[in-house]
Amino acid sequence: MPLTTIGYDLAAQLHTAVVQAPADPTPTPTGTPFDFDWDQIRPDPGAVPKTGIFYDMANALLFLGVIAALSGLLAGAIAFGVGPIFGAHIISDRGKSMMWKAGLVAVIVGSATTIVAVLLAK
Repeated sequence: MPLTTIGYDLAAQLHTAVVQAPADPTPTPTGTPFDFDWDQIRPDPGAVPKTGIFYDMANALLFLGVIAALSGLLAGAIAFGVGPIFGAHIISDRGKSMMWKAGLVAVIVGSATTIVAVLLAK
């Protein structure tokens, strides 16, 4: 018997011995592998010591953010209104863009607490 025939025969026997269908798991798992119970994950404010400090800091940052956005809106309105009077149309255009940006920041900062509340309510 040639050596290659013995090698082919050994490879065929090894292949049939190794390749087998895996046994079914018991008990059969339910759902898909990507199912996850998100209702079990919830923040626990009681587990964090002195949570009042974090809420105070968040409220202070919210207050400062609203004040900064309103200040930017007011400065933009002043630049937009005063620019054409002195013939500075570039300042007027920059004031207009500053008003748009400050208004957008005011909306985002003002709705941050609502967004966080919606995310935590799930």
